[in-house]
Amino acid sequence: MNKYLQTPEHILDLHGMTCRESKTAIFRLLSDHRYSHVRIITGKGTFREKSGTLREFVKTILKDNGIDFRPSKLSDGGEGALEVFL
Repeated sequence: MNKYLQTPEHILDLHGMTCRESKTAIFRLLSDHRYSHVRIITGKGTFREKSGTLREFVKTILKDNGIDFRPSKLSDGGEGALEVFL
């Protein structure tokens, strides 16, 4: 089954959060065990940043915890969102 055809069961929007706040929100979501597909919206970062700090921070958390994720389709946020499969 194509994972991109699935609709996420939950969307976590991290806009405006610090890395510390986003880490707390992500671990709260992961410990909930209610969802198998979540979209995490990180944003793309600011013009001054080469790459979004929050986006890279979230990717690192997911990688370090062995969690499967992919960038969202352009229509769902593209590089500013991640499709996470738990």
